[in-house]
Amino acid sequence: MTADNIVDFSVDMFLIFFDVLSSPILIVMRLIRWVINKFFVTRIKNFIKRIVHWFMDNRVKRLARGQNIFRYYWWLWLLSPIILVTLMLGGALFFGLWEGLNIGFEVFEQEAK
Repeated sequence: MTADNIVDFSVDMFLIFFDVLSSPILIVMRLIRWVINKFFVTRIKNFIKRIVHWFMDNRVKRLARGQNIFRYYWWLWLLSPIILVTLMLGGALFFGLWEGLNIGFEVFEQEAK
């Protein structure tokens, strides 16, 4: 089993799990979600595959130079807290916007009645 197969399988399993938890009842919404998933799945898989292959290719270069993992990826070790905090803040911002829009739509529907 190659790294590409593992990435394909894990992304597919995540999308199936996400689809089962949040599948809409309406057929139209299912079709729209299917089209969006079909459009983005290949891009998500290719992005993850590029990252995996970058690490695999650099492992060969790193071993040829006789460097350990800490010396070769020192910049990644230093930037990882910043990357994690940025991802957490981005997720919190997205979640806040999503909840705010849901609350706004609920208020709008109540005022429309």
